[in-house]
Amino acid sequence: MPLIEVDPLGLLALAGHCEAQATRLASIATPALTAGGFQPSAAAVEAAHADVAAVGARLTARMRATATTASAVAGEYLSTDTSSAADIASLGAEASGITAV
Repeated sequence: MPLIEVDPLGLLALAGHCEAQATRLASIATPALTAGGFQPSAAAVEAAHADVAAVGARLTARMRATATTASAVAGEYLSTDTSSAADIASLGAEASGITAV
């Protein structure tokens, strides 16, 4: 089975990028409708704007969730690596007859 190499700093960079893009996307507003014009066309444009706003909100939420998950996973990998390194050092010390503290 191949090894999986994880770069926690890369995950943190991904989290930061996703959060920045989510903030950028959330700041985009649909243009206001101007009065006049053919009524059914205005209603169609208004419906399209509502659809675009709904998709934007879903994408923003998804990007923020990805940022949160990537950040949490990076912390978990760092914690696991630190703990594993301490366990390995402890085993090495026990094998050589040195008492680990």
